Amino acid sequence: MDYEVEDGVIYCDKGIAQSPRWFADSRLIFRFDESGITQVDYRNPAQRFTRGSNTVLVKRLRDVLRYFIEADGVTYKPEYLNSKIWPFGIESEWTCEGATFKHRVMAVAEAVIIQLTTPSEMPDGLKFKMEFWEASVLCGSERNDYNYWGHGMRRTWDEWRYVDEDNALYGRFTEVSEEDYQRPGYTPVANNPELAEDDIYQTELNMCMTADFSMEHSVIAAALPLNAKHILKSGVLEPDSVYSFILAFAPDKIHLKEKIFGMRENLEDKITRQFDRYNKVAQNSPKLISPYKELNDFFMLIPMYHESLKITDYPGAIRAKTTHYGVWGWDGMTASYATAYWGDVEHIKNMLSFYERTAHPELGIGHGFNNDMTVASISAIPAQGMYITLLQLYYAISGDMEEVRKRYPFAKKIFRLISGREVADTGFCEGTSLYPDFPDRIKETGHDISSFNNTIFYCGARSMNYLAALVGDDVMREQAEAVFKKMEGNFIRLFYDPDKKFIVTSVDSETLEKRYCYDVASVKWENNYCDELIEPIIDDTLEFVAENAISEAGLREIPLWDDGFDGDANQMHCWWPVNTEYFIKLANLTNRNDLIQKWIGWVSRWTEKLMCPEGISYYIETDDPDTDSWNALPGTWHGYSMRGWYQAAVHGVVGVEADAGGLTFYPYDGAEVTLRGLHYMGKAFDIEIKGNGRYIEWIDVDGIKIKGTDKLPSDLYEGKDHVDIKVWRTSTEPQDAYIKCAHGIELTDYRFDNGKIKAKISGAGTCRIKIAAHKEPRVMVDQLAVPLRYAQDTRIATAEIKLNPAIVEELEIMQ
Repeated sequence: MDYEVEDGVIYCDKGIAQSPRWFADSRLIFRFDESGITQVDYRNPAQRFTRGSNTVLVKRLRDVLRYFIEADGVTYKPEYLNSKIWPFGIESEWTCEGATFKHRVMAVAEAVIIQLTTPSEMPDGLKFKMEFWEASVLCGSERNDYNYWGHGMRRTWDEWRYVDEDNALYGRFTEVSEEDYQRPGYTPVANNPELAEDDIYQTELNMCMTADFSMEHSVIAAALPLNAKHILKSGVLEPDSVYSFILAFAPDKIHLKEKIFGMRENLEDKITRQFDRYNKVAQNSPKLISPYKELNDFFMLIPMYHESLKITDYPGAIRAKTTHYGVWGWDGMTASYATAYWGDVEHIKNMLSFYERTAHPELGIGHGFNNDMTVASISAIPAQGMYITLLQLYYAISGDMEEVRKRYPFAKKIFRLISGREVADTGFCEGTSLYPDFPDRIKETGHDISSFNNTIFYCGARSMNYLAALVGDDVMREQAEAVFKKMEGNFIRLFYDPDKKFIVTSVDSETLEKRYCYDVASVKWENNYCDELIEPIIDDTLEFVAENAISEAGLREIPLWDDGFDGDANQMHCWWPVNTEYFIKLANLTNRNDLIQKWIGWVSRWTEKLMCPEGISYYIETDDPDTDSWNALPGTWHGYSMRGWYQAAVHGVVGVEADAGGLTFYPYDGAEVTLRGLHYMGKAFDIEIKGNGRYIEWIDVDGIKIKGTDKLPSDLYEGKDHVDIKVWRTSTEPQDAYIKCAHGIELTDYRFDNGKIKAKISGAGTCRIKIAAHKEPRVMVDQLAVPLRYAQDTRIATAEIKLNPAIVEELEIMQ
């Protein structure tokens, strides 16, 4: 079906593009196609993790919710003409009986809204109606289908009741554990006050179907159980009028009544605020202009669908996926450069608060969360280092020192929690790998040093060093430096397999012996310090990936010959898009445009389907992998996958990356592209990448040209809200020596004259400048020579500098 994407909204002339669609608002999610609403999920805040099902209504034998126009007893189903599809709903036109109506189905304020707007001229006698079957209520536990599994809970529905004075149809169910249900004399707590609530685990969910007009209710009874059909119908429709059905939920009836009465009184205001919310996201979102239409569409869609995952009454909490998944720890935090780039800095700030506020006092950050946002399980401790990287990222893109000081004590607590598990003075810390779900299938035993976890922790230790210096905590600054330098000294010895030329997934924490399993996700590239850990083996590991990890379906994370491949018949034959950063950075740094083009094709295929999967199966060799009922559920968008692919496109395809010292460009032999509106430090950057090649000839910032650095001096954009940048790539090295990167270092007063580079530098903690040079250069800081590590094979010189954030120093680089 043909469709176009404009500002994150999907337009199609006829029908519903790539149906079914899933629409969401906070705890409410529903599935929709041209037959109507086919599933409704509500994450009841009174319900705990893996206790009961979040699905309330689902299409099986009968439909769920359908709406129609009725004319003289004849029923007409909706048409979908000139549709606009949003993450929270659809707007369409509908021609019926010679008149054109407008209709909308939306998730607003955690309620389903089905709305019809009548034209000024229309036939007499038309009515608007909604129908559902009692057979659509989810009653029992489906142990063979995880989508609808009750997790050992028994659900009991009350009879539906229509209350004339409320203009509402009420439904209610209770869920209780099977053990308690089997108790002699058990009845639901609400009907048995003598049974104390703390004696059992029971929840209830109340729901209501109402309207902002006077309804008629009727029931067509059936001989078979649950075959009864409910019909809610308007009176005769008036021209130029709006009619809205509302389906709402609450844990108890008192709050439900308050909600529906409030919805009816303020419905248009709530709808307007929802559209305003998403229009603001669309207006703030960067636009990619490239030869790749689907990638351009992807850039517009992702910030919008990410917005739909937020739990609106718990700022910082975000559902992992459109449906099925609630709030998780690393699912929310990882790959947050993307969130920064599209300008949602407030969400990052809220996450820092949320994960601290909900943390276990001794074990740290939550992994899984109950619907009431209490912690259900604890994250793998070494992997909690991504909170520290998140805090540094927040400072890098906001400069908000007040928030850093507020969150620093918790980040420090997390660092000490992790480093307290250090093994044999290696810098690396013990703990079962956060990923995959079944680590025993990659030979972990419970005595493990996980590469996945510890590459996160390395990034966290680098961020900790920076943050400690920033706040003046010299003891922690030195401790963090000692940890990350031990990790650098031991990483290749412990994890690198010289025969395979790749990283093993784990090391035995008792013997320090390698486990010979291989996964492209073994390096979790959580920030750009990671390249300093793997720099000596970048070429080798890229060669391994190119030979073993490229399939038509996507990135083959675990090679086919590895013992772990398909070890759980699920995750371990899939590519997880959140784990893309390592691959895309390797491809960019080694100038493998062929692999970047391959990646663009993979992303484009799923964008065409208007979805972003959690996992992509490469079990079958095909360039059109199947959707499924879980990892790649049609119409759904997975949060960390969206962010993982988004920032991979910025870092790898566009070739620009932000850190605490500014923007750095990473040229390669790729197509010319323009990225408009990239957010950084409260500014919007329009970046035009011109020419072709793995070197930069010059950078133009609002008409000022500079040479000799791939990192942008920050005073060139200081005091501006909008910055225009042109980067001209070339295939030949234009200078004998130039700055390739300087993570965490800010350049100002930059000068390049006769091959000599001068600049003022500032930063925090232990920072490194990488200089590409034909021969070993001389580097001076405040007129003192800085020791260098110069690699003859790569012709990269690395200078390590310890920076005090209160001091600006003078840098000189010369051949």
